[in-house]
Amino acid sequence: MLKKIIIIISMFCFVSCPGHQGTSAFLSNNYKKMYKTSVCDENREFPQMIMIPFFENATQVVPNCETYPKHQTALAMMVFYHHWVKYFGDNELKIKQALEKAMVTWGTKKKTLKLAYNMEGKKIVNATVIGLTQSSSLVWVWQGYGHKISESSLIHELIHLSLRALNGHGDFDHEGTKRDGWTAEHTKMIIEAKNMLRSFNI
Repeated sequence: MLKKIIIIISMFCFVSCPGHQGTSAFLSNNYKKMYKTSVCDENREFPQMIMIPFFENATQVVPNCETYPKHQTALAMMVFYHHWVKYFGDNELKIKQALEKAMVTWGTKKKTLKLAYNMEGKKIVNATVIGLTQSSSLVWVWQGYGHKISESSLIHELIHLSLRALNGHGDFDHEGTKRDGWTAEHTKMIIEAKNMLRSFNI
């Protein structure tokens, strides 16, 4: 699985990622020994925290060993970064640095919030949510429809995380007018990135 991921990422990296801004920035894997020993163990108590390979200090908190194998999460984050650079660039590497320290907590149940905003910026009271960006490094994500990362809100939450790194806030009302940051281009990027994940069947 790991070899397949490296080959796939390398292919679209060489095609469209300029220099250090592309996903090749994550492929050195200098912390290989640490990643190798950080594995999900069915015999240990859950939830468990696992290092995400290729991302220096990134981790995921998993409720079981199926949600999600760490190399799938790494690939999803690389796909996200590939698309972010394609759409918006990352000259100061702020997005790369944010991803390097991200912690993704996977949930098996959706959450209810007293107040949230839809993609158009309209308030929703007692909203059922499938993802939540909790700080500059912490995101919670429901495991997704069909138990696939592509059908979860991971890419969506990583946009909030990236906007925090750039603007100091994640733009909670999306394409609404209360905050600046999230645009129609970000929404379009989510669709493209998810379609790429679907092509990998994750």
